[in-house]
Amino acid sequence: MMLSAETQEKIRAETERYPSRRTALLPALKLAQEERGYLPPEAVAEVAELVGVSHAAAWELATFYSMLRLEPEGRVRVEVCVQLPCALAGAERLLRDLSAGLGIAPGQTTPDGEVTLIRTPECFGACHRAPMARVNEVYRESLTPEATQQLLQELNAPRQQGRESAA
Repeated sequence: MMLSAETQEKIRAETERYPSRRTALLPALKLAQEERGYLPPEAVAEVAELVGVSHAAAWELATFYSMLRLEPEGRVRVEVCVQLPCALAGAERLLRDLSAGLGIAPGQTTPDGEVTLIRTPECFGACHRAPMARVNEVYRESLTPEATQQLLQELNAPRQQGRESAA
């Protein structure tokens, strides 16, 4: 078993909330991801068993939603909105600057495993303060080139300290 007894119990309780067990699949996968950080195939299979659906149904749902992560990511997840309002305000520049400053392409994680950069298909609804990025759950809005450099300093500072203490 990959999931703790506590998470297993939460998933069982979630299945009781719905008239159809399959309806509990998405919240159950979110619970598993919350515990594991991502959804390895073994965790998806375990959730399927707990909910009472086929492994294929669980895998289908896990691969459909971008909010469900199938690979490990960095401790810090930086998601850049590139929808029209952000695009018009400089989202591509923001993504390019973050990519260069972190030394990774969108969709990658820094070699130290700390930061993952995502070009997200989701709009975060901060159009009035575009361009923006969500850093874990915190919105960073109005990311001018100067504000982007400040964000990069914040993202790189703990990583710099880690390299200095290892030397």
